[in-house]
Amino acid sequence: MSAQIPQPNELHQFLVPETVWETYQRAKSGNAESQYAMYAVYRYGRGVDVDPVQSAAWCLLSAEQGYPDAQTALGVIFNNGEGVEQSCAEAVKWFTKAAEQGDVYAMDNLAAAYYYGDGVEKSFSEAVKWWTKAAEDDHADSQLKLATAYYLAEGSDRNVPEAIKWFKKSTEKHSRDAMRSLGKIYREGDGVDRDAAEALKWYSLLAKEGDGEAQFIVGEMYLAGEGTEADRDAAINWFRLAAEYDYDPALGKLKELGVEE
Repeated sequence: MSAQIPQPNELHQFLVPETVWETYQRAKSGNAESQYAMYAVYRYGRGVDVDPVQSAAWCLLSAEQGYPDAQTALGVIFNNGEGVEQSCAEAVKWFTKAAEQGDVYAMDNLAAAYYYGDGVEKSFSEAVKWWTKAAEDDHADSQLKLATAYYLAEGSDRNVPEAIKWFKKSTEKHSRDAMRSLGKIYREGDGVDRDAAEALKWYSLLAKEGDGEAQFIVGEMYLAGEGTEADRDAAINWFRLAAEYDYDPALGKLKELGVEE
């Protein structure tokens, strides 16, 4: 794979900041961490012009020495075709190397590759395996993706209790998507016993985060006495709040109830 990426260019001492020059010298001597730093120098233009090709070249040198951050970054580079010919298969190769060293970002990317079949044969079990590893290491995005994968799966792969477990874990990091999913699951009784009070709990938490749709749903539930005692005044307050957040159905509901905004 090295042949696909040129060797890094030589830098001239007086044309770059001193810190970049010092990093460059360490990178030239084979220091993997400094080579990864040079990747960032060229990727973000820190004292030099942005250069995706040079960024990829330094990243490769570091990755080939087994530096996990560089391996993950190189996976992203190949996945996006940044300074290299785009290759999902090559991305999977580097994500795998980093994931096997415990890099949660690589695990997350590798799981997605298996889930969607990008650069590798689609495999729900492999996707779940890697998302679980990352989720258990408290990676928030992986927790939500794992929960969603279990919830949306079909047949024997579908596992709503496991989805609920990881949605709840994701709400600890204030994931709005997780709160919304839990509200929906309990309100509809999708894969679990219907529990309107539990649904109201999650929609209320989401509503307090400023979500107009959730505010509207909470209003509907108070109006209908769903999961709580019916309370028209509370319902109107939630509809008004949803309207303030530009959730248009709330305006229609207030008009239906004969209430001014």
